[in-house]
Amino acid sequence: MSRHARWSQRFTEALEAVTGADPLERGRLHAAGGAVTELRVRAGEVVAKVGGTAGRSHHVSLIRETLDDGTWDRICAALAGQPLFRARLLSGELPVEVERVFDLLGSALLPQGPLDLVTTCSCAGWEDPCGHVMACLGAFAARLDDDPFLLLAWLGRERRAFLGQVRQLGPAAAPVGEALPAPAPVEIGPLPDGPDFWRAPDLPPLPSTPPRPQPAVHALADPQEAAEAAEALTPLYEVLISENPWGEGVNAQETRPRGPRGGETRGPTG
Repeated sequence: MSRHARWSQRFTEALEAVTGADPLERGRLHAAGGAVTELRVRAGEVVAKVGGTAGRSHHVSLIRETLDDGTWDRICAALAGQPLFRARLLSGELPVEVERVFDLLGSALLPQGPLDLVTTCSCAGWEDPCGHVMACLGAFAARLDDDPFLLLAWLGRERRAFLGQVRQLGPAAAPVGEALPAPAPVEIGPLPDGPDFWRAPDLPPLPSTPPRPQPAVHALADPQEAAEAAEALTPLYEVLISENPWGEGVNAQETRPRGPRGGETRGPTG
């Protein structure tokens, strides 16, 4: 099983709230039969050809609104400022917890409702969405098992550009090609004799309250934005460093940011 298989599951679960479970399952079966071809992902749109009756093919388009550069800057800075997120992203993995980071920063990585997803098909059917659209959605979900970064490309940021920005906004490192300073020499005296030679020193007492890693956002220029981002990401980061790293049993609604009048914030709508 692909290490990204959970993204296919999450995408399917999100779509069930938009299209319903039964039509989506029929679309997945249609896609599994090889009906979907030439599936391509670009900023704001997934396009494909879907085979129909009498050997005809129909053109399907799945449209979402892309995120602007400022939103991508905040998302990349928040992820780069968390060591666990940054390490897993730069190793080529897209953790499913990234979805919550998008939510906490006021954007939606997955479609949240009918207004988040616009679909078109060249067929003459009146059903909305039609079976060809459902097949395209099923085929796209299957593609996420191999490359979940397609979700980011759909929202306007290709994998290479996204990872490059995360790497750039991370903690400062020595420039490439610049030699690191040589360590200072250490003088070693004669080894001691007697029974105390292999005796380890006494360990210091444990603190009354174990220290916890503190989330940090390194790359936001505005101190107020950095403070707000760190505060929003603290609950999620505590889940990641706990004994329950995948966050099962954690209600995502508990960490969803609130709007200025108490309502939930939403991502861009298409």
